[in-house]
Amino acid sequence: MKLTNNTILITGGTSGIGWQLGQALLKLGNEVILLGRNSAKLAKAKAEGFHTIQCDLNNQTEIEQAVLRIEQDFPRLNFLFNNAGVQYNYQFTQDIVSSHKIQQEVCTNLTGQLILTQLLIPLLHQADRSFIINTTSGLGAFPKADGLVYSATKAALRNFTQGLRYSLKNTPIKVLEFIPPVTETAMTQGRPEAKMSSDALVTHIIPQLKKERKILTVRKMRLFLWVAFLFPGLAHKILNKS
Repeated sequence: MKLTNNTILITGGTSGIGWQLGQALLKLGNEVILLGRNSAKLAKAKAEGFHTIQCDLNNQTEIEQAVLRIEQDFPRLNFLFNNAGVQYNYQFTQDIVSSHKIQQEVCTNLTGQLILTQLLIPLLHQADRSFIINTTSGLGAFPKADGLVYSATKAALRNFTQGLRYSLKNTPIKVLEFIPPVTETAMTQGRPEAKMSSDALVTHIIPQLKKERKILTVRKMRLFLWVAFLFPGLAHKILNKS
């Protein structure tokens, strides 16, 4: 794919992986729109040359309003990067967790992004070539005990990504999956396992994006996906160690 002169929307783009990805794509000469909830972070991003849209993926009305603005202001949109995500660590069968937290994980990681994707597909169809890239997780291949809801949302998003790829097979829209390893972000603070920096991850992923690899990830994660498929007991032990 051509990585210049695109119009790119990144959800969850004001921090972590999304922020680093946005900066890299902006430097390559693309028009980059960051969608997020935090007004202060969006203001900072705007000052650095990004377009910004404030939107809570838990709120369908806000999603619909964001899509209307995109259709009006960014009719050349040809990249949708579904990158937003939230994870709360708790033991589902033991800890008392508010229903709000569960709903927020499901809506942010899954439902909101499905709605956004469906509403933007007609616009993406208008481009000669366009891309939908969904950020999933290794936990979508095998769940972690203290992240069952997060794991479930990522498993659903992985399945949706594969199905969407087949559904759009004979269209100008290509569907890719981005599976980051454990990365140094606010969401992973306090976790003991080794983490890759967001900057290093994006540097590793950009060449794969250019080659349009169906799964964008690092070697360690590719290995884990095979382990989870062939040896689920071993995958369970690996995740329990962390």
